[in-house]
Amino acid sequence: MKNMRERILVVATQLFETRGINASGVDAIVAESGIAKATLYKYFPSKNQLIIEYLKEKSDRFYAWINEKLADKKNDSREVLFELCDLYEQWITTPEFNGLPFHIGSVEFPDPTHPVHHYSVELSNQLQRYLSTIAEIAGIKDAQTLGQQLTIIFEGGALIERLSPGIGAAKRAKNAAITLIKASL
Repeated sequence: MKNMRERILVVATQLFETRGINASGVDAIVAESGIAKATLYKYFPSKNQLIIEYLKEKSDRFYAWINEKLADKKNDSREVLFELCDLYEQWITTPEFNGLPFHIGSVEFPDPTHPVHHYSVELSNQLQRYLSTIAEIAGIKDAQTLGQQLTIIFEGGALIERLSPGIGAAKRAKNAAITLIKASL
């Protein structure tokens, strides 16, 4: 591990994804990390900050992966929209897929005033802005609407695929998104 902060985050990620966030208390994270509680709080002053950092890291990994995959498609912006649909299906059908970060945060912290729930809303909005920006670059007239529609399709497909892996929700959502994109061109 590069440093103690990263070590704590890796352990917390493993626990959050196998047991759930609320079921993984600070004591379990401390025990699994082999550190003192004071060390955890040195790097993450609260469990909420640790959870938010976990959700941020999970989201950042997704955007880094997708941007790397789309990098060679930037010259043909319409092609990016269709490639995005293929990548979406690929991403949510991997065995490592444990749900969308903002679904995880909002389900475990349903109170809209909770900082984790609030951050989950930010992540959901970030996805919609990302998709709207790609649609705008592709020359879609109402890019904001397409971005929101793609977000709805992708979120729904991801949730169904997470609940019932392998039932084909990812492929159906991808096909629905492609149909919608073609209609928008």
